Parts: sequence; structure tokens; C-alpha cells
Amino acid sequence: MPVPRKTDSWQQVESRRDFAAFLQLLSADCEMACRGQASSTSAAPRWTNPSVDGFLWAWVRLLGSRLDGTDLLHEEACGRPGWRGLAFQLDALRTYEPGFDSALAGSVATPDEVDGAHDLRMYVATLAVDFTRDQRATRAKLSRGEWAGDGGSWVHSALYNVLDAWAAWLAADSPFHAQLEPVTWWSVAHQLAAAQVYE
Repeated sequence: MPVPRKTDSWQQVESRRDFAAFLQLLSADCEMACRGQASSTSAAPRWTNPSVDGFLWAWVRLLGSRLDGTDLLHEEACGRPGWRGLAFQLDALRTYEPGFDSALAGSVATPDEVDGAHDLRMYVATLAVDFTRDQRATRAKLSRGEWAGDGGSWVHSALYNVLDAWAAWLAADSPFHAQLEPVTWWSVAHQLAAAQVYE
């Protein structure tokens, strides 16, 4: 695949490679916000809550702002988010307030069950709850003096590392990557599942 051009904003995202480059930009921006440094794309950190669970609950809230998701897409793509529409959503999440949803906190969804924005919302809520549970279990192991280096369902605990893992997985090539085109809500769920475990 050709090398992606430098992607400074969601408006420049046209392909999977562009989206991977945009994820790397978000990751760097998020890391700087976590360190309290100025953002790479603005004078001040733009992340309202640069944590994994904050990011996921903000996405749940964003997707719930209109269940059919059409106000989130910024593209006419027959109900599909498209790479640019997906980048738009992630860019919006930098400053979108998380919204814990107790009704969705008990959701148990898998990537294969995702067929639309409502399903993705349920899956993202499942991931948010799983992340919190995973972090709690890791802290409990550490407090008991046990080794907690593996065994959790999340490889990374920092959002910028999750975004980097997502970008790295997208930049890799495998037979499964052919199923990511065109971008669908199902393929977004599978990307998130990969980002959860990709090192």
C-alpha cells in the first residue's frame, strides 16, 4: 500500500491509511494532554477526558445523541460511517463529555452483532465496562503483591497507547483487512476489538 500523506485533520482522511495516520495524530495529542503539555494541533490540550473509559463513554453518548447516527457521519455513505466520518467522530470525542449510561452498563455485545450505530453504541458500552473491570482486577492483583503483567483483556491502560495500537493494526495487512472496506459499523467494532488486544 502507498505511504499515507500527513493527516492533520479529519477532513483530510480518505482511506484506511489516512485514518491510521489520523489515529497516530490523536494518540500524540492525547499523550501530550495526559502530560499537561500543549497539544500538537492547538495551543492547549483539547482532551476533556483522555482516559480509555472516558473516551468510550463519550463515544456512547455521542452515538446516542441520535440513534441512527446520521448526524455523526458527515458523509452521504448509505448509513456507513466511512473513514472520514469515523475520523470526524473521533475528533469530536476529544472534547465530548463522557456520559456513563447505567442502562447500557449491563450490555454484553460482540463485534459480530454490530450492524448499525445503535449496536456500536452497545458494543462500546460493553468495552467501557470491560475496561473498568479489567483495571480494577489489575489493581487488586497489584495490591495483593501478585504479578499483573498479563492475563487482562486490555493490553494497554492508556488511551494514547490504545489509539497507537489501533493505528498499528490498521497499517498492517492481513486477509481480514479486506473486510474493512467499505467502512461499516461492523468493521468499526472489529477495529475496536483489535485495538483492545493489539501490541
